[in-house]
Amino acid sequence: MNEPLPSRHVVLLGIGHTNAHILRMYGMKRLEDTALTCISNFNVATYSGMMPAVLAGQMPPEQMQIDLVRLCSSAGARLVTETVTGLDPNAQQIIFKHRPPMPYDVLSVGIGSTTARGNIDLSGDQVIEIKPMQTFLHRLQKHLKRLQQTFRERPLQVAIVGSGAAGVEIAFCLPAFLKEHWQGKFSLSVVTRSPRILADANPALQRLTLAECDRRKVTTFTNSTITSIQADGLITADGTEIPADLVIWSTGASAPALLSRLQLETDERGFLLTRPTLQSTTSPHVFAVGDAGTIQHAPAPKAGVYAVRQGPVLWENLQRVLSDTPLIAYKPQRSFLQLLNTGDGSAIGQWKGISKSSRWLMKLKHSIDSKFMKMYEPIQMTDDEPMQCRGCGCKIGAGLLNSALPSAGDIQFDDAAEVGKTADYKIVASTDFFTSPFLDPYLAGRVAALHAASDIVASGASPRYALSNVVIPEGAPGPQRSTLCELLAGAKREFDAMGAAIVGGHTIEGPRLEIGFTVIGNAVGNDLLQKQNLQDGDGLYLTKPLGIGVLLAAHMRSRCNAAHYSVLVQAMLERQHDYAALAINSGVTAGTDITGFGLAGHLLEMLEASDLEATLQLENIPTLPGASEAIASGIQSSLAPSNRLAVAKVNASSVVRQNACFDLLFDPQTCGGLLLGMSERAADQINTAITAAELRPLVKIGTVNAHTAGDRWLHVV
Repeated sequence: MNEPLPSRHVVLLGIGHTNAHILRMYGMKRLEDTALTCISNFNVATYSGMMPAVLAGQMPPEQMQIDLVRLCSSAGARLVTETVTGLDPNAQQIIFKHRPPMPYDVLSVGIGSTTARGNIDLSGDQVIEIKPMQTFLHRLQKHLKRLQQTFRERPLQVAIVGSGAAGVEIAFCLPAFLKEHWQGKFSLSVVTRSPRILADANPALQRLTLAECDRRKVTTFTNSTITSIQADGLITADGTEIPADLVIWSTGASAPALLSRLQLETDERGFLLTRPTLQSTTSPHVFAVGDAGTIQHAPAPKAGVYAVRQGPVLWENLQRVLSDTPLIAYKPQRSFLQLLNTGDGSAIGQWKGISKSSRWLMKLKHSIDSKFMKMYEPIQMTDDEPMQCRGCGCKIGAGLLNSALPSAGDIQFDDAAEVGKTADYKIVASTDFFTSPFLDPYLAGRVAALHAASDIVASGASPRYALSNVVIPEGAPGPQRSTLCELLAGAKREFDAMGAAIVGGHTIEGPRLEIGFTVIGNAVGNDLLQKQNLQDGDGLYLTKPLGIGVLLAAHMRSRCNAAHYSVLVQAMLERQHDYAALAINSGVTAGTDITGFGLAGHLLEMLEASDLEATLQLENIPTLPGASEAIASGIQSSLAPSNRLAVAKVNASSVVRQNACFDLLFDPQTCGGLLLGMSERAADQINTAITAAELRPLVKIGTVNAHTAGDRWLHVV
């Protein structure tokens, strides 16, 4: 498949309501010759309109989340979750904390807002800010759990600071959450510096809200400007002390600190100043949307309804600016429907001066919210669409490889070959490359470096030098240069951590992005981890869970959710060289890496080379979250069927074979872990060192035994 690099690049910084619309539209109708990158601090975007319902237990948290991993995958967009530190508008580049600058043709900034703090110190343990909403419920639950352990025998006093729509809905919906997560009584209060609750609403809505507060016994403190937060409560400007064991900060919108570092004109509050076209007044190639932007001479309230209405205008203007045609203006609506969830199945509503409370309004709110979220469900590929996996999944099978190698003549093949020796150390070399499993070249570079070095690491040697082999897709010089720069920068980050340097390489132009490295390392003395060194009675230990291959396959089909994807990437980026060093220091001599041929394939290589057999306890084998479910749903890596041919050498009951975890034994692992064989004494020694180094603990998965007659080398129980 030919995958040329687009010549134009649109970047969405922050995936709020407006930018989420662009991502959705891009998935429905790709912009010609244009790549899309989404930059976010999180793998999910939270729809604030549903937060109260989740807090009240009316729906699960997943229903208020837009899964950016799956949505970007289905749309063909790149998702980057690295920290942005600034912007160079003249060079049209985004500056990151760890990765190279990212060029853009058009940028849309939609990072939303933070809660206004004033000069108040919110660092106290009892304060929880409502933003970022992606982590609000987790932080709240964690804090309640901590209070539960040390709390005195009296009702929990909760103060909600801020009486806008968000603060009021929290006051109404929080009791249901507290009843589930707090064992005891509690009291609620709403504190605001405004003279009235819901200061911007009409009097009728204010009266209905106050009546609901009275009915719920929610105490309201108006005209109360907070000057400090103490361990036992709030202090106001007039000296009033408001008791509070837990403070939920839900004040008005404030500009995020990042906006001040973008070198773009801002308003007096720090939000980016824009024209009616939503373009920055500083740079026509930058748009600012949602809370992040303020239209010059026509500011609108910082509310999600305005961000939603900006979406179609931004989509039109992105296309117009790319084609150099006149842009259209966004005109904020004069009024909008406001619905407040009261947490008991009813809602208070306001529309053009009319206010009402009823259960029917809650049904309307739920219908509107559900319809909005349904638009951001990813488009799934059908399971019968043929697809070659990437990463380790694109290598040829062991059967084909083993049948071809003997005909190559008198050549020695090994994962990491000894190519030289000095008085002090052996010199070993290995090579590996694959088609990039990610749209992000920087992440692909990191993974490729770790994977290519794994054979060297698995031998117990230390990587020292690397030579790159890169295939860059066809395209304009600018995108090609950027891709190569990000690719090598990601790889350099990992080689630097291993004490190795990229010293050369070769780059060609081809149909799709591929990367690999030839790695050269040093092994001090004669101590090496080798496949043939297993001993009868050794325990078998894994350093990483299985499931990388099937989750990558699921990701290619937009079926790996954000939570599973985060753990997947984290596992792939876990460096293994420290494990190998600790193993050598503990006297371990038998080991290999688990990569393309899966756990079963690589373990069988060790067993046959050592003339031993082994028994695995399937229930002890660690797996990544979502891997078993993906297997059970019919997803598998394209290399898995070839790997499963090794099942002829595996003895397992029909019950074991029907377990989804059994299939994971044949799952190819890109950046997989190490498989180590060792005695109990060595295991005790290395586990102590691993704990001290704060590495993932080793997991014992089986035992090595003497080989009996027959072709079955591996038993799975």
